[in-house]
Amino acid sequence: MNTTVASSNNSFTATLQDLIEYSTSGILSKVLLKDKNSQYSLLCLAAGTEIQEHTSNRNAVITVVEGRGNINLEGKDIALAPGVFVFMPANAPHAVQARENLAFVLALSEHSSSKKVISQQTIDIVKSTAPILKQHGQKITTRMYEIMFHNYPEVKAQFDLSAQANGTQPAKLATAVYSYATHIDDLEALKAMVDKIAHRHVKTQVLPEQYPIVGECLLQAIQDVLGNAATKEVMTAWTEAYQALAEVFIDREQQIYQTVLRS
Repeated sequence: MNTTVASSNNSFTATLQDLIEYSTSGILSKVLLKDKNSQYSLLCLAAGTEIQEHTSNRNAVITVVEGRGNINLEGKDIALAPGVFVFMPANAPHAVQARENLAFVLALSEHSSSKKVISQQTIDIVKSTAPILKQHGQKITTRMYEIMFHNYPEVKAQFDLSAQANGTQPAKLATAVYSYATHIDDLEALKAMVDKIAHRHVKTQVLPEQYPIVGECLLQAIQDVLGNAATKEVMTAWTEAYQALAEVFIDREQQIYQTVLRS
């Protein structure tokens, strides 16, 4: 569940303990405040929840409100407990584990001014996978949703489950993935598609910290469906390609969110 508590146009104060709530499993998040430069969210992780290793293109700060857990930041384990403050520089690999119900404020700073540049090797490898993605795309995206809904059931509320049942949503995503593979070196050609999907994400309140979840599940689905064809080189290329595309969506959605706040 994701909610926005306040507008950046007004002063704001809150008692964090009054906003904390947990699901039986997974993550509940509330955007406390956001503007064009930063975002402050309250994340509530049920005991046993894990956020797999990922990176962010923005500097971030975690301030623990209640509960205990662990964050592995650039290979170093840091115990999370009330009052602990953790600064994470942009692009630093990190993973979080909640040993008990864990709530913390996540502050994201301004976007990095430098865009991620995709290597030519990654471009060549991803484009070479386009034919097999066209052939097996919907099988991959269907598998991705299976993995995501099993591992992160809390995200189901953000999806049209009837579109899942009749296959239209996996089909649309398969088309988008194939389009990205064929136009990874010409993102301007995907502008209309990115804009349409970004508006849909804003409507369902998709947050930047959810992109690693989708990436993890998509990459696992590619491995599951393609088997031996999903070589180390292919998976490395698609990991880089996904992170670059996630940055494109996060930036566009931030622009749309700000338009909504000003209206």
